[in-house]
Amino acid sequence: MKPKGYGPIITIIVVLAVLAGAQGMLSRTPQPEMLQSQVGGPGNSLKEVTMFELEIELRNGQEIELLYMDRNQDTPAATVRRDDRNTQSSGEEALNEIQIIVESSPALTSSEPLTLIQGMLDQLEINQADLSEFELEFELMDGTECKIDLEVEAGSSNDGTTSDGADR
Repeated sequence: MKPKGYGPIITIIVVLAVLAGAQGMLSRTPQPEMLQSQVGGPGNSLKEVTMFELEIELRNGQEIELLYMDRNQDTPAATVRRDDRNTQSSGEEALNEIQIIVESSPALTSSEPLTLIQGMLDQLEINQADLSEFELEFELMDGTECKIDLEVEAGSSNDGTTSDGADR
């Protein structure tokens, strides 16, 4: 046999081998095991917060309170009370809970308070239909202060009376 006839076949085999090797190398690229939620805002860090107070009242009268203070103390003070889950924590456990809420929420410096409210409710697993009152107040290290108050009156009509006829 003449070697001339095998040239194109050998070339095709070499090209296929190179492509198969390249594909094998590319498939070994490490892939992330888990994608993080993109709900949170960019740059929220509890280290940048000097005071954080969140009070939520639900329609059934239950309350949720988160309080964090770090005014140049050795250890920041933190407490969390959730009537809806019959839990109360302080110290390191409360600090961890508040850190998750702050760092997973939309940017605290956002000029969209409704987005911030919805983000906090999502993190606390509270349905907005259950909300009666929402109060958030915080202060950042750079001096930024913010206070958001939202009160929901269920069943009110345009004339200022509720469905039970009481004036509000």
